[in-house]
Amino acid sequence: MILSVKNICVTLSSIALLGLLTGCAMTSKQAASQSALVSDDAVNAAEAPTEAEYNVTLPSVPMTPDILYKLLVAETALQRGHYAVGLTHYYRLAQTTRDPRLAAKATRIAVFVRDSQSALQAATLWVEIDPANLAARQAIAAAYIRSGKPDAALEHLEYVLAQERDDDERGFMLVASLLSREQDLQAALSVMERLVDAHQENYAAWHAYAHLALRANMLDKADAGVKRSLHLAPENPSAIMLQTRIMQLKGDKSAATEFLGQKVHALPDETLLRLTYARQLVDSRDYEEAFAEYKIVIKQTPGDVDVLFALGLLALQLDDQDSAYDYLSQARDTGLRNDDAYFYLGQLEELRENPAAAMEQYSFVVRGDNLIEARVRQAVMTAELGEVERARDYLHSMQLNVPAERQRVFLVEGDILRNAERHQDALALFNHALLEMPESMPLRYARAMVAERLDMLDLAEQDLVSIIVRDADNVDALNALGYTLADRTDRYQEAHAYIKRALELRPDDNAILDSMGWVLYRLGKYNEAIKTLRRSLEIGHDSEVAAHLGEVLWVNGEHEDAREIWRQALEVSPGDKRLLKVMERFIKQ
Repeated sequence: MILSVKNICVTLSSIALLGLLTGCAMTSKQAASQSALVSDDAVNAAEAPTEAEYNVTLPSVPMTPDILYKLLVAETALQRGHYAVGLTHYYRLAQTTRDPRLAAKATRIAVFVRDSQSALQAATLWVEIDPANLAARQAIAAAYIRSGKPDAALEHLEYVLAQERDDDERGFMLVASLLSREQDLQAALSVMERLVDAHQENYAAWHAYAHLALRANMLDKADAGVKRSLHLAPENPSAIMLQTRIMQLKGDKSAATEFLGQKVHALPDETLLRLTYARQLVDSRDYEEAFAEYKIVIKQTPGDVDVLFALGLLALQLDDQDSAYDYLSQARDTGLRNDDAYFYLGQLEELRENPAAAMEQYSFVVRGDNLIEARVRQAVMTAELGEVERARDYLHSMQLNVPAERQRVFLVEGDILRNAERHQDALALFNHALLEMPESMPLRYARAMVAERLDMLDLAEQDLVSIIVRDADNVDALNALGYTLADRTDRYQEAHAYIKRALELRPDDNAILDSMGWVLYRLGKYNEAIKTLRRSLEIGHDSEVAAHLGEVLWVNGEHEDAREIWRQALEVSPGDKRLLKVMERFIKQ
């Protein structure tokens, strides 16, 4: 097929040739005229521009119709996915023009289509044209590795290292980064081992080798490499952190934390080490020690907003509310993470039982990851004050497009309506939500709970069964369906099967133990029911469990024990309607 250049617009961004083509190539005659003009006015080679990416003077080449034509063919072929054609033309143009940009493009096309032979050929030309170009050296080294010629690759990797002789760590890490991109990481690591053999006493070589071994998931080799690096440079922070990471990956987290702690104490001014150590202490839930380390870090890096936040959140965890307020206020005053600061200050005010102050802090959150939760907290607190419609307004004020966020808000609004005993409104809300998100199991579960309260047992069972069909191990649905059947129907054997499965999946859940105790009671197995309900109450005190246990004890003739269970429960939850109702039903008999 013959391509005409007539009326084809060519832009510099799409064609990287010499910087000579700036407009539209019209006809062949016009192109030839332009090329003659460029040739007549061409500057000497020594005066031609040099681009920062390249290390040679860019050649001045006349834009002949033949070159323009081949360039258009190459670019059009690439745009249409005919990479072999584009590669061939770019390579030939690079040979003709000796332009390093075209050699680079041919190399990158060959790498993209995974043509190792062509990549090596193009990279060889690129290095020949621009021998001081590090990108070219890296490309030819990679091409040699992919062609199974590691020894040839070493020459070029050594050249890369030589250019970074003032910073060995940077040089060796550059090589390790290059090798880490190879698909065959074992072959890449083999090349790195040969390089390290030539630099046995260089800590940076071993450090880079350990990084590459870790990338290849060879933990023992990574461990050996970083240990050798630390032997040569025991105070190198990067190697210390790499050793810590490798120890963690090998499963010895406590030893890793201890090792890092020793290094921190030996190198007290290495802030990054201390910060890493503090984070590890948080991961280990050693909050007091982490708090102490972060306090040292903030002295070394005054005003660091992330460290201030860490101190504020740790103080909250340690129930040091005054310190939490101080650090979070300082974080807010930096002006860098205002929304986060206001959110956590709001949480702090909630802990201090200052709802008005908490609402004010939440109102200042206007963007960021905590925006939704801030509005949720405002809505929940407002609903607790009895202002249900105002609470819903907070939720409706957000424009949410992410399904998970919309689901979250639907669930919160539904809970607000349920707590206000507006079950019909909650049902309508969940009906609407499920039209929008029919596959949402949390929304379906929430609707089932509302349906049960409205005595719509068929709908409740339908939703819970639907969840179990899609997720046979959904513990909450299994437990809810089992309890509903035990409490509201006489299908006790079915109920027992569902609850038994839930208890197998979560054996120490007091709510499921309560359900099991209740269905055993329904089945007339009083002693087993009492034993199970007592275990539930031991795991977590709950007024509903106390009500159930008291009822079973009473029916089993253990009236004094029943009264004692109810009395203790009322001390914890005075005025609990469920407890009072059960007591009234039995004690007045």
